[in-house]
Amino acid sequence: MKNVSYLTPAAFGEAEFTEKRSRFIGRVWPVETEEEALEHLKRMREQHWDATHNVYAYILREGGIMRYSDDGEPQGTSGMPVLNVFRGREIVNVCCVVTRYFGGILLGTGGLVRAYSRSAKLALEQAGV
Repeated sequence: MKNVSYLTPAAFGEAEFTEKRSRFIGRVWPVETEEEALEHLKRMREQHWDATHNVYAYILREGGIMRYSDDGEPQGTSGMPVLNVFRGREIVNVCCVVTRYFGGILLGTGGLVRAYSRSAKLALEQAGV
């Protein structure tokens, strides 16, 4: 049996920042199953029921599963940029939820892509690889 190595988050990681009064909270977890990823998402939606958006992305090595959601943000501005943070670094068995509390100032599509990508990157830095 060949020893296969791959990259995954070392632990839970969380990071928060504010962009034009919108609050972004990124969280990253190592996960083994889709059920585990969906449980983290469910918990964040319950905990942050008052948030404007709970955007998510997850990648599972087993079965090559990749899922994401913009959760009401303009299509392609949030879920896919979060997913691309992990795809670009070839990280698998990862779940990320970025919670946004809208601050009243529109960020535009480019601003949203940058903010959601930044949230995922900062949370991953906190988690370690």
